[in-house]
Amino acid sequence: MLGRVGAVIESNSCILQTSATREEERDVKQSTQRVRNPADYGYPSSDIVALSAKAIEVTRRTTEAYGESRFSTKSPMSMLVDILLSHRTRDEQTAAGYDNLLKRFGSWEGVRDAPVNEVQDAIANVNFPEVKAPRIQAIMRQITEERGELNLDFLCSLPVEEASAWLNRFEGVGPKTVACVLLFSCKLPLLPVDVHVHRVSGRLGLIGKKVTADNAHPLLQALLPQEARPIYNFHKGLLRHGQRVCVYDRPRCNQCMLTDLCDYYKTVVNPK
Repeated sequence: MLGRVGAVIESNSCILQTSATREEERDVKQSTQRVRNPADYGYPSSDIVALSAKAIEVTRRTTEAYGESRFSTKSPMSMLVDILLSHRTRDEQTAAGYDNLLKRFGSWEGVRDAPVNEVQDAIANVNFPEVKAPRIQAIMRQITEERGELNLDFLCSLPVEEASAWLNRFEGVGPKTVACVLLFSCKLPLLPVDVHVHRVSGRLGLIGKKVTADNAHPLLQALLPQEARPIYNFHKGLLRHGQRVCVYDRPRCNQCMLTDLCDYYKTVVNPK
């Protein structure tokens, strides 16, 4: 009898020890999971001067390779429509949808006042026309109510922070859209970060591995001269490089002129 009691006690003791061990392991795992590397969510290096020099050299080389683009001749209102249509849509589809709106309705006022189903039909070739049609019309109506006309030219004469804040209030208008309108049409120094700029910047090591596209806007902009032209050149250079060489699936590193600057190349493709 005493032997059986002792066995039960010993068994219970083992269970308690095993349970305690599992709890300790879980606590260690949770503690490990809670540790975040700040460099993954900001700059990968504390040497901001070196990062800035890299960004400027990247701008120089990509501009030399792909040429310097002209600023857009579209008005801020036209650019806003263009960028809203472009969300998750290929360039050629965006251009066709934009042209369809003006051909069918004659003006942005015509688009604003048209039945929503007709606007949706006119942009049926872009992705999510059922979302974009009512959103574009709602923004147009709000602008008209606040400004008395469907015109955003006034943004170009505002300080960049004020213009950005004014435009960012609208549903569906985020940092990239704001920056595209103000940089492309107003030549205000504000950097747009699309999927290509975000991907290439991350691989180069200008931003941390886990920085989101939205959070990348101020980080990347701070590395560049605060003037429209160099910011525009950086954007266009990385955009084209991301489309042609530093593609998503299999980057064509053998065609790249930036490998000596690229963290991805040095650590993944050709580690030493």
